[in-house]
Amino acid sequence: MAEPVPNQNVPEPQQNVAEPRRSQRTRKPTFGGQNNIYEAYLQEVESTLADDNDPINFKQAAESNESKQWKKAMDAEIESMYNNEVWELVKPDLNHKPIGSKWVFKTKRDAKGNIERHTARLVAKGFTQKEGIDFTETFSPVSTKDSFRIIMALVTHYDMDHIKWM
Repeated sequence: MAEPVPNQNVPEPQQNVAEPRRSQRTRKPTFGGQNNIYEAYLQEVESTLADDNDPINFKQAAESNESKQWKKAMDAEIESMYNNEVWELVKPDLNHKPIGSKWVFKTKRDAKGNIERHTARLVAKGFTQKEGIDFTETFSPVSTKDSFRIIMALVTHYDMDHIKWM
């Protein structure tokens, strides 16, 4: 058997170990901290959203100085829902409680801050629904520009422009 050769290149252990270098940059607030940047952002957004003093219910809209504009917006919403056949009027069943609805009002402004239009949306209080009892499918009457672009890209890619859709 061969005898082990002592390694002569082993360095001596260091006695004076330097502390690791720490960053000198100013740290931004972290999520959940006392000076939370997200909280500051949300407070700023809430204050700009609240500047319009949009009504939070039908009564406030009817009693506001802009009641005519809100009425016009509500009429447009009902007409849109009727034209798109979003719902059908049925006689309520005595054994079931109807799902409530709520008006949501928003003042739309242009880039300069001028009032562009008033919008009103009638939304169902869907949180009271139970799957299989109150609904079997969902429906959203709006689509985004991105969704439309994706659909058009798929139609073009798969050469589907010759298909009759309805």
